[in-house]
Order: sequence, then structure tokens, then C-alpha cells
Amino acid sequence: MSVDIILVSYNTAEYTKRAIESVYAETQNTDFKIIMVDNDSKDGSEELIATEFPKVEIIQTGTNLGFAGGVNVGAKASNGEYVLLLNPDTVILDGAIDKLMAYAEKTPKAGIWGGVTLNNDLTLNPNNARAQLSFKTLSFMALGLSKIFRSSCFFNEDNYGCWDRKSEREVDVITGCFFLTPRKLWEELEGLDETFFMYAEEADYCIRAIKKGYQPRVTPDARIIHHGGVSETNISGKMLKLLKGKAELINKHYASWKKPLYKSLLVWHVFNKTMALNFLSLIKKSKIPTRDEWRIVYSQRKEWLKGYR
Repeated sequence: MSVDIILVSYNTAEYTKRAIESVYAETQNTDFKIIMVDNDSKDGSEELIATEFPKVEIIQTGTNLGFAGGVNVGAKASNGEYVLLLNPDTVILDGAIDKLMAYAEKTPKAGIWGGVTLNNDLTLNPNNARAQLSFKTLSFMALGLSKIFRSSCFFNEDNYGCWDRKSEREVDVITGCFFLTPRKLWEELEGLDETFFMYAEEADYCIRAIKKGYQPRVTPDARIIHHGGVSETNISGKMLKLLKGKAELINKHYASWKKPLYKSLLVWHVFNKTMALNFLSLIKKSKIPTRDEWRIVYSQRKEWLKGYR
């Protein structure tokens, strides 16, 4: 088995270094190649990785192509049996890539495989997988019930709230930070849809794979640390892209009558979040910066509701 590991970096030099170190240290039973696609970083990422890891193939895009665009560039330069998307802000633990590859060989009909993500202190980070958007998941998110009842699979179906990540299971979407798929399927689906500049591109890939009869799976044996969002410097910047990604998923995959309903629930979610922070900021001054960030997101709703197209 051979796998090409694609890392897309954007001003994440030290994180990228740590991620690559962990791949070399923890991957003993898999034939792998690392391809780092640098989206025109200004922090010396390319020079650092070239010096520290001469075996890593580095592709400099010269511009920021986003995550999907960067991954596709790396995948086109590779030829392994499998493609593994790995975020630069991750750390491989306990032979996670070897274990994920073994799981893929054991469950070939899944088509997409992922592991469990942890925070830096090794507590569970439940964002390794999620359900597809639906009226239920969007409604409970808008009402704040998915956050209030995080451990409930009824109210927090979006993040499979009652699943402790100690068992393997089928899921709708594998998070792109640790995302394995066979090259045959990758080429059949023509890689990631570059319409999604950043966020939701892996959800789109999973939806398209499910339509072809595959069913993504997660194994608890493959564990990584995922810091998350290190290339974003503010909440509004990240949320605007996240919401654009969700809106684009709705544009692409949902029936015409559902689109205005689902998008209105996204707006409702942002509105309720903003109102809650308006109230909290009156009690806790520390909430004012966060409140201001969400006000920006709400004020730009007409823009992000369009999606990325």
C-alpha cells in the first residue's frame, strides 16, 4: 500500500514542521510520500520545510488557491494508491496513519476513512466527523440547542453528540484534516470541487461519494491532535468562510424548495448568536471583541448567503 500525504500550508511554518515530524516518527508500516503545497506563505514555510525535510516534495503555488485548490495541485503531482489529506496543524499519534491504512484495507466499501481528533491536551475534539445538513440539524443549531445539549444525538446530530468516539461507525462527512480516500475514487470524482475555496469541500466530496454507493467510516484506533483554524486570525474571517461553504453546499446539493428555508436557518443561527453575545457583553466586558466579530458576520449575511459562486 502506498499513500501520498497532501499538506496545504499557508503561513503555518512551525505547525507544518511539527506535523511532518510526527508523520515520519509515527508511520512505520506504510509506503508514503509527503507533498507540501504552499499557498504563497510569507512566514518562510517553504524554506523551513525544504531545510528540515529534504525528502518532502514542495510545490509553491505563487498565490493562495484555498484548501481545495491547493489539495488538487498536490494530488495531481502524486501517484500513490491512496490520497491522504492532512492539515498542517495536526500531530500524528500512535501510528495513526498505519492504523488508518489498515482500516481502509479492511473496509474498502467505505471509500473515505477518518480517525479521531484530539485537542492539544489529548481531550476529545469531536469535530472529526459530522452529519449532512438537514432541517433538524440547522434548526437545533439556530436555536442553540445543539450547543446546550452537546452530548445528545437528538439535539446535536450534527456532531453525533452521544458518540464517544470509542467505536467505529459510518458517518456522513469526514473532516478534511485527516481524510483518506483511494486514488481510483479521487479520480472518478475529479478531486475536490474548487468552488469551495475553504471549508465544506470535504462535505461535498463525501456527498458525491455517497451518491455513488460509498459510505465514509471512522475508526477510533487512528488518533491525531488537531489544533484547528491556525491560519485564521479572527473569528469573523473563519465564520464567513464556514458560512459561505454551508451556503454553497445548499446551492449544490439540495432541492430548490429547501434552499431558502435552509439559508434562513443559517441567518437565524447567526442572529441568535449575535443577540446572545450582545447580552453577555453587558455582563462580561471580555465578550465585547467576540460580539463585535459576530456583528461583522451578521452584517455581511447577504454576501455569504450567496455561497462561493
